[in-house]
Amino acid sequence: MAIVAPSFLLIIFVIIEVALWMHARDVALAAAREGVAYLRTYQPEDNNAGHEAKTVAEAESFAREIGAVQNPSADVDYNGEDRRVTVTVKGDVIDLIPGWTLTVSGTATGLLEDFQPDLGPP
Repeated sequence: MAIVAPSFLLIIFVIIEVALWMHARDVALAAAREGVAYLRTYQPEDNNAGHEAKTVAEAESFAREIGAVQNPSADVDYNGEDRRVTVTVKGDVIDLIPGWTLTVSGTATGLLEDFQPDLGPP
């Protein structure tokens, strides 16, 4: 019994840790998608560096608000040639088992919106 109970508790903690990792992975992906949605409205006339900084702050705050990703960090990549934006959010998972640190990352990519003026009927 002295071996069975601790082993059983360890198995339970591993199951909970894996569930927390899966949830944190989904939160990181949702935060990256939120960042892409925010940055997709970028227009070339706007300030690129300012928009990227706001997107990083938006994605990181989204990950913090949900609460499953510890120490989130976001990275924004903007490619002006093909008008593609990529946001990657990385962070740590809550530790239940000492010494077992899990990390998660989520990446989302999208094309920039292309706003055209209404020129009337063709």
